[in-house]
Amino acid sequence: MELKTGDVYRIECGSFLSDDLTISLFSLYQPLIGRDAAALYMTLYSEGCRQKTQETHARLLAILNMSIDDLERARIRLEEYLLLRVFMQTQETRTSYVYVLNAPLSVSSFLAQKELTGLLAAALGGRQMELTAAKLQPAGLPGANYKEITRAVSHARRSAGLDRTVDYSRPEKRYRFSNEETEINFDYERFLTQTSTLVFPAELRTRENMQLIGQLATVYGLSADRMRILVMRCININTMTFDAEKLKVLCQKTQPDVTQAKDPYSLPPVSFLQARQNGAPVSVADRRILENLSLNMKFSGEVINIMIEYILRVSQNRLVKSFVDMVAGEWARDGVKTREQAFAAARKTPPGGGGGRKAAREMPEYYERVENSSEEKASDEQLQEVQEMMKRMGRQ
Repeated sequence: MELKTGDVYRIECGSFLSDDLTISLFSLYQPLIGRDAAALYMTLYSEGCRQKTQETHARLLAILNMSIDDLERARIRLEEYLLLRVFMQTQETRTSYVYVLNAPLSVSSFLAQKELTGLLAAALGGRQMELTAAKLQPAGLPGANYKEITRAVSHARRSAGLDRTVDYSRPEKRYRFSNEETEINFDYERFLTQTSTLVFPAELRTRENMQLIGQLATVYGLSADRMRILVMRCININTMTFDAEKLKVLCQKTQPDVTQAKDPYSLPPVSFLQARQNGAPVSVADRRILENLSLNMKFSGEVINIMIEYILRVSQNRLVKSFVDMVAGEWARDGVKTREQAFAAARKTPPGGGGGRKAAREMPEYYERVENSSEEKASDEQLQEVQEMMKRMGRQ
């Protein structure tokens, strides 16, 4: 039914708009509903909180400075996204409307809806969508390098008025750019704190770029300070672009910062292989092999290190890409994801059989021990040889 200026309206709403919901309305809903609809929503909200009697639509038109047709189109957009419910009653001289406002979804709830995020990406474009999502990530708490020193308040614990049934959930990591299948061991907090937006603009800090930075640092054993320098060399401020391929090349040519670990299998793959080579630098070709195992095959650092050790044993210390691909494909099909599964897979007959059978039977005692107990760690004597390699590598 056509809306008329003389039609009256009444608004039903409560004071429900929090900071989070306001941000959701303007940063997430507005690109979908348009500015007129967003302005109409906020006007209805502000009017509804103080409305004493029915008003004519002439008041809304005056406040919003829009035509009756624009007002109706904006109202329909609010209805389409479930922000507004409309009830109508036709009388002899005029029509009465009741506008019931619904609260927007919270930021986290909106971003969890695939349909809504898909519409937002279509409206903004993929790049702006990622920027919006990145800006709206919760601040969270400091990372693992911080120690909580909060003091318990004794009189608060004794207070009978406290609700002891409240379940206080554990805080999440402040910066999370990886998915469940990707292992990243990188100090994002230090990286972002030390990196100015003048050299690494917020528009380029997309989830995809940040995940790549963390993955490369994990594989190559590079610190947050070293990655900051490399990333700066891959950014073009004039064109506002980030050269991911250039970053991969730079990482392949950079010596690892992490060269020591109590457990050698927890080392970055490049550091682990360098230790196996008595401190000799890892070739670019071998670095690309390790990078592929991490970025494309999605193996964790520990699994990669165990796989590399296994391959070197069964192939006379040669790291041939075709053979690595064969083993990686087999492990991927077998669902090898954990340290224990990797040790178990390493005990199998190597692909192709032949001369590798004897080498496969000569696995070190540590393989047997880890397979029997997932909690047991290597002894100091068993790790001594690898630790000696790492010390020599650290002096290089």
